[in-house]
Amino acid sequence: MAKKRTVPKSRRAATTKIAWRVDTLFVLQIVVAVFLITLGLTGIIRYDSDVSRLGRDLNRVFGRANDPFNVIVAAVELAAGILVLAALFVPVRTRWLYWTTLVIAIVWVVRIVLFLFVSRIFEPTFLAWLNQLAADLILLLTLWLINRKYA
Repeated sequence: MAKKRTVPKSRRAATTKIAWRVDTLFVLQIVVAVFLITLGLTGIIRYDSDVSRLGRDLNRVFGRANDPFNVIVAAVELAAGILVLAALFVPVRTRWLYWTTLVIAIVWVVRIVLFLFVSRIFEPTFLAWLNQLAADLILLLTLWLINRKYA
């Protein structure tokens, strides 16, 4: 009896077909992308609001520099959300997506440290601070799961 010949994985033809597999991680990635996009848009819109302009004007009156950090974080959040969402529908190299989601997670850790530990630890109350920390850690762990998907 003749043995069945198989083609090694390395010699198989590469396909460009996108496999649409809807599972929990797929839905979670959409939710995280929408969250990051809306968070970024909100930060950019708020930066140019009347109240924010008034605050920046008051800072200039008292000799303090304007802090563009909030708008930079908002822009990074918007870009991250677009990248995470695009990764689901556009065929991109998985290594590129791995590094992108890793950078997004690192930026999110920096955001947690700066916003929750450096600038306002235990404010306005310990319970509200803890709730915000938990929400930020949930998003960080979700980014980690998405990162593991592309590892």
